[in-house]
Amino acid sequence: MAILIGIVIGVGIFRVPAEIATYLPSPELIILVWFVGGVFSLIGAGCYAELSSSFPQTGGDYIYLRKSYGPLTSFLYGWTCLLVIRTGAIATVSFIFAEYCVSFLSLDRSMVKPVAVSIVFLISFINMLGIRKGKHLQNISSVAKVAILIGIMIAGLLSGKGHVSNFHPLPVTGGRGLLPLFGLAMIPVLWTYGGWHDNTYVTGETKDAGRVLPLALITGTAIITLLYICMNLIYIYLVPVEKMAASELIVSDMMRILFGMRATRIVEALVIISALGCINGMIMTSSRITYAMGRDNPVFRYLGTVHERFRSPARSIIMNALWSSVLILWGTFTRLLFFTGVLIWLFFGMIAAGVFILRRRFPHIKRPHKVWGYPVTPLIFILGCAGLVVNTMIYYPFQSLIGICLMMSGIPVYLVSKKFVK
Repeated sequence: MAILIGIVIGVGIFRVPAEIATYLPSPELIILVWFVGGVFSLIGAGCYAELSSSFPQTGGDYIYLRKSYGPLTSFLYGWTCLLVIRTGAIATVSFIFAEYCVSFLSLDRSMVKPVAVSIVFLISFINMLGIRKGKHLQNISSVAKVAILIGIMIAGLLSGKGHVSNFHPLPVTGGRGLLPLFGLAMIPVLWTYGGWHDNTYVTGETKDAGRVLPLALITGTAIITLLYICMNLIYIYLVPVEKMAASELIVSDMMRILFGMRATRIVEALVIISALGCINGMIMTSSRITYAMGRDNPVFRYLGTVHERFRSPARSIIMNALWSSVLILWGTFTRLLFFTGVLIWLFFGMIAAGVFILRRRFPHIKRPHKVWGYPVTPLIFILGCAGLVVNTMIYYPFQSLIGICLMMSGIPVYLVSKKFVK
């Protein structure tokens, strides 16, 4: 649960609500889209709960894709994660951490990239010492993050500085229609929920994974959904929806209302704590994908080992840290992340479809948890992912093509690796 909360509750909840208000300038619709996003994520968590309890192995998505579609598909997933999806995400959040850290400590702006690289290697070193070390850091940062959010909610509610009238329904204007606007708002909402499945990457290192993983997936996602809805209720209570749409960082406006001149420092500290837990969680989980790929593929076999003393995938952790640092120093990783948006939803849909495939392929294996509402709920999730893939390709065709090319670049690597098989 700490992995989910630490990764999911990053900086999105502090920035995305303002963007949602530009699409849906009505309080009830804003709350509804966050609720629908949470339900959609919970359905996905149900699919992953069945998969993780059926195949309790380290590697998460990589394992489920290999079981469902074979080694080429899983390799392409692992290749894309190593190339940009996961390492790029680590680089992005580390960059955000460094920007706020430099501002908080009043350092020179030239220190942003060195601080970003330093935090990547520091947290990577902690995780190399074993999953227990990374677990302790994740638990502390996640508990602190939730406590801070609850504190903000209580302060906002008791401040008396908001207005219940802010919740009065407002008409939705514009030529696109309500349904397309709701669909556009869902994209940043689901991005903010992203990471709800990341604890499946450490399944093989989890005690009693068949029972623990489904519970953590569903409970963690439900807690995040509740926190997000409550945070948006406080936002709307303190800041009218029409002003939310014009706010670049809604949490800053809210903090200024609550704490006046001290708001900037509080926001900086809040983002630093949120980013720290997110970085640790992503480093912990991303290395397990590379590790699983290394165990399967002879070219990357060097990465598919564990440290003799600490029992951590140390080489995979180092590889992810090195490549994340390259992306930080290169400075154009945000473009690469944008290019891979279509791939994220493509793989999500394929993994959910794997529930159907694996039930038919392995009918007799033990399934401690089965997705509720089967086959309707997995089908809803698959159709939702397909809609997001199509929507992304329609509105961002060039970026989607680049993302697909990045994934397909792994095919020649995979074919070459086959020649190394004895």
